[in-house]
Amino acid sequence: MKRRAFSYPRMVYSDSRGRIFVHPEWQALGFDGRSYVLPESREWIPVPRGSAFFLLPGHRAFGLDPVRRCPAVLDTWEQEKVFPVSVFLIPGYMRLYLPAAQKSDSSVILPLWPYTALGYEQGRFFACATLVDKGRRQKPGFYRDKNLLRGGMASFRRLFPSNRLITHLSRCAWHYNCRNAQNLFLRRWEAGLPVSPACNSRCLGCLSFAQSDCVSSHERIRFVPTAGEISEIGARHLEKAVSPLVSFGQGCEGEPLLQSSVIAEAILKMRKRTRRGTIHMNTNGSDPRALESLARAGLNSVRISLNSLHPHFYEAYYRPCGYGLKDVLASIRIARSYGLFVSLNYLTLPGFSDSRDEVDRLVRFLKKGSIHLLQMRNLCIDPGIFQEKMPQAGGKPVGLLSMIEKIRRECPGVRIGYFNPPRSEFGI
Repeated sequence: MKRRAFSYPRMVYSDSRGRIFVHPEWQALGFDGRSYVLPESREWIPVPRGSAFFLLPGHRAFGLDPVRRCPAVLDTWEQEKVFPVSVFLIPGYMRLYLPAAQKSDSSVILPLWPYTALGYEQGRFFACATLVDKGRRQKPGFYRDKNLLRGGMASFRRLFPSNRLITHLSRCAWHYNCRNAQNLFLRRWEAGLPVSPACNSRCLGCLSFAQSDCVSSHERIRFVPTAGEISEIGARHLEKAVSPLVSFGQGCEGEPLLQSSVIAEAILKMRKRTRRGTIHMNTNGSDPRALESLARAGLNSVRISLNSLHPHFYEAYYRPCGYGLKDVLASIRIARSYGLFVSLNYLTLPGFSDSRDEVDRLVRFLKKGSIHLLQMRNLCIDPGIFQEKMPQAGGKPVGLLSMIEKIRRECPGVRIGYFNPPRSEFGI
């Protein structure tokens, strides 16, 4: 069958009740962090099933007026106030443009979601995004059976009636819809083991600690579990689950390296029970020696978070306490020296991450062979807050899709993805 020609998406907007409308004439725009742009046809993809739409209160909606051939604001339609609409893509996709929106009410702070430009044409919604990981994990359809989840939670409570982590993770799985918490009770894939109520970063977009700069999406763990509490849950998952991976460093905690002694003891206990599965850590990489102690204890892989390889931009976002970018880079070197599978959790935002200087720094770093996997993650933050608090990166944006193409072309030894892989997929 001949492929239907691509017709450019039209502007999407919403009323105050959340009803979505399509403009009859105006074209959909994206925002590259500096200006409204008309994305290329290759930068639009059909919105993946399971994605969610958000209206942006306190913002004005922009589209391209085809008569004047310039961006125009749409404040009302048929005497009713309207707002921009954004899409929250399912995991595995990287956003290419922000919504074409402008904050009109400075008191509004958007929750921490990855806001993405949206359009509509040929009976379908389109998003400015690209697929970076073909893995099927975390697709919403795998988490729809609430009875199965409820049964798994009940089973774990019977097995470990006094384990405080089970209570915490049950709330994460049921109330916050955390996929890694749900995986534990569904006996499959990556399961989270949060351990740290404290953090040595004060990130602009902190998911678990409310600040004036953001609206956190869930509550942080309030206690440090014992090595026994951690290991009895983790070992069972490693023994019984499908393609099992347990990970420290969840969105509902602070920095796990601050609890490295407890984690090291837990790793030793888990490995005493089973050699099966993968033990992983998501971390800011602030303490190279602590990470070394975990590597010696049996950690298999590590994912270290970065938003920039420029010290000034790194510190402006993470606002570290007692460490700096040099310590993070030292942690990467130590992880490699101990044979760990090393991923970079690269937090991307259009107009910043794809600025020419940032792209060049990243490519130079990747060419050194320091990491195995580059996880392209959408930075969850109110774009207005980011622009207000962060310095502007140097150089004109080249486009996130062009950035990906450049990395693939010049750094063929680096995998690009989204999910933490199990040991069977390390390839090292």
